[in-house]
Amino acid sequence: MPNLKQTESITILCSLDLDPKSRKDIIKNLSGAVLSHQGKFLWLGTDEFTSIERLTKIADAENTFADHKRFHLKDFIADFEEEQGEIDIEGLDYHGNYLWLIGSHSSKRKKAKINPDKFKLEKNELKKIERQENRYLLARIPVNESGELEAESTAWLPRNGSSNSLMQALANDEYLDLATIIKSKDGGSSPGKEVYFYLPSKENGLDIEGLAVCHNQILIGLRGPVLRGIAILLEIEVEASLPPELSLKAIGNQERLYKRHFLDLNGLGIRELCWEDDGESLLILAGPTMDLDGALQLFRLKQPLALEDDSLSSTQNQQLEYLGDIPHGFKSDRAEGLALYGSEAILVVYDSPNQARIILDDNHDIVGVQTDVYSTSSDRD
Repeated sequence: MPNLKQTESITILCSLDLDPKSRKDIIKNLSGAVLSHQGKFLWLGTDEFTSIERLTKIADAENTFADHKRFHLKDFIADFEEEQGEIDIEGLDYHGNYLWLIGSHSSKRKKAKINPDKFKLEKNELKKIERQENRYLLARIPVNESGELEAESTAWLPRNGSSNSLMQALANDEYLDLATIIKSKDGGSSPGKEVYFYLPSKENGLDIEGLAVCHNQILIGLRGPVLRGIAILLEIEVEASLPPELSLKAIGNQERLYKRHFLDLNGLGIRELCWEDDGESLLILAGPTMDLDGALQLFRLKQPLALEDDSLSSTQNQQLEYLGDIPHGFKSDRAEGLALYGSEAILVVYDSPNQARIILDDNHDIVGVQTDVYSTSSDRD
C-alpha cells in the first residue's frame, strides 16, 4: 500500500530547565498532539507523566516549536494525586477554548526484563496486572488567549478509584463484556463483569487511544478490543452537572450513555483521531492492537457525527476512505499523535522515535526531536 507524502519536517525542542531524564522520557514517549491559537501553540501528551507539555512556534526559526512549558495536572484537577500513577495520555483535542485530554482507561501488565544472559522468567514477571487511578481521566481545561491553562471551570467525568462514569457505562456492554465473549460452551460459570477491564492494553483489552471533540459531542477511539478485525469508535455527549463534574447524556439505543460505531480498518485498532478543517470528516490513524511493528494506516471517516448507533463503516460502503500508510521502523517511529497542520496536512509525533530523529546537546543529552508533516490529500500522485 502507498505511503503518505511527507511534505516537511518539524523540530520540537524541550526546555533545558528539565533534567536530562525528563527530556528523554518526553521525547521518547509522545502519545498525543494538538495545535491551538491558529497554530501558535503545540500541546503534547506522553505515556509516562502526569503533566501536559506546551511548546510555542518560534517566529524566527522555520518549522520549530520551542519555549517549552510544563503544566502539572494536580494544579488543575481537585483530588488528583501524582502517586496514583501515570495518566497514559492517549488523546488531546482543542475545542471551544478548552484543552481536552483522555487517559488510556486501561490496565497494564508488568514487562519482563530481557537481557543476553537471561533464559528464565523471574517469579512474578508477566503475572502482575495493575490499574492506575490516573488513567481513568477525561477532562477539559480552559485555555486563555495567552495559551495558559486555568483551573477555574476545569471539569471532568466523575472518578471512583480505578474507574469512572464512562467505565461504569461500558461495564455491561454486550461487545465489551468479556464474560459474554468467553462464555464456556457447557454453560458453566464465567468471569465476573470486571474481568474484561483487567485484561491489559496491548492484549486486546480495553485501551483508549484517540479523542476528537465537537462542542459537547466526543468521539473516543479504541485501540482494543478489535473484534474479528473490526475496530470500535465510541461516541458520547457530556454536559456540565454539579461543578466540577461532567455527566454523560443518554444518546444511544435503549437509552445507553454512548453510541458504538464499528470500523473496518483492515484489522487494525484505532491509534489516534483528528478532525479535518471543515469538521465534516475525521482522520483516523489505525495500527496494531498488540505491542508490535505493523502497518500504520490513515483513514478518513465521513460525517461521523451523523452516524447512527451501531453503524458499520468500511471502504467498501465508501463511508471510510483509505489515504495511505505512515512509515515505521523496527521497534521505532511508531506514529502516535496527529494534529491538523493547515488545510490538507497533519503533524505526526512518534513513540520510540528513530535515533536519527533525536537532537542532542554537546553532552549527548536529548534536547529535542524531529517529526514529520504528511499530506492528507486524496491525490497521492
